[in-house]
Amino acid sequence: MKITEVKVQSFRHPSPDEWGRSFGRTLDICVVTVSTDDGIQGHAMGRAQGGASGSILGQEILSVAGPAIIGEDPLDRERIWQKLWNMVRRTRLTVFAQSCIDVALWDIAGKALNLPVYKLIGGCRDKVPAYASSAAHDRIETFTEEALICKARGFRGYKLHTHGNPEQDIKVCRALRKAVGDGYPLMIDVSGAYDRRGAMWAGRRLEELDFYWYEEPLPDFDIEGYAELCRALDIPIVAGEVVPGNVYLTAEFQARKATDILRADVYWKGGITGVMKIAHLAEAFGMKLEIHHAASSLMNWANLHCLGGFQNGDFLEVLIPAEPLQFGLQQYIQVDGEGLVHLPKGPGLGVDIDWSYVNSHTTFQG
Repeated sequence: MKITEVKVQSFRHPSPDEWGRSFGRTLDICVVTVSTDDGIQGHAMGRAQGGASGSILGQEILSVAGPAIIGEDPLDRERIWQKLWNMVRRTRLTVFAQSCIDVALWDIAGKALNLPVYKLIGGCRDKVPAYASSAAHDRIETFTEEALICKARGFRGYKLHTHGNPEQDIKVCRALRKAVGDGYPLMIDVSGAYDRRGAMWAGRRLEELDFYWYEEPLPDFDIEGYAELCRALDIPIVAGEVVPGNVYLTAEFQARKATDILRADVYWKGGITGVMKIAHLAEAFGMKLEIHHAASSLMNWANLHCLGGFQNGDFLEVLIPAEPLQFGLQQYIQVDGEGLVHLPKGPGLGVDIDWSYVNSHTTFQG
């Protein structure tokens, strides 16, 4: 089996109001399709990064990454991953292009062998706990009301995204703990907004509130600052979500003891292959790898397959409200009443693209 064609198609979806600060006014998504001479196609999605103006990601895949893999055996995923990783290093190919190609290749492999991807990885579990992940709301009451709804629905935890003011953020955290009660897992994601002094102060308060983890309190490259937090605080620190360097810089965070829990997803870390490298690195050092939402519904299915293939991760992250972010597919991740997400049984990623929706919202094709 050989790769014969790589195509991209970008489409636009209005950004939900709750996530407008993070995503902008619209969500421009690029569907990547890798075709083979056996007639099997694999798919992935990424942020189009340009939409109607030309899809930067799409152009990069069409002009650089795609031509590099034509004629390759799609089952040689590690070979292709290393080839593209060298291009990330040497020619500044973005990791997003590598990630999309890799996920599409795993989709092909599963379809060729009539197995779900997580079984190819090496099935570890067929259901995974999920936590609810909030937008950065303006009102404390919005957080507390949402957290109570999520708890009642069965979510195994609730994470808030904040505006980056330590004192104001801790006020929200106190209200959340009072609302949901003791023992329910609460997390906070600061998105790198604190300085070292503010991060240390907030960390002490979060320990008093028994938060489950403390995510990205410092800027991404402040490795020494993260190491100081890990030494001083008992609450687990989570870092490394969007830093470049893939598994290799992740290893540096681990070696410097600059995080207690590693963070990755298939979009930011080189696809399923990249995430599994990090998962195994974390396991070897007795660490957790917690999966970050992967920028689109399809890529979050790929995240779920990764979680089905390793045991040292507690949760799947589910952005809420989920419904406004569900577009472009025919099946979406569902959380049952026990807070669990079940792995799909179909071959490959196990989900189908809603081509009717994609075609009617297309902004770029090549």
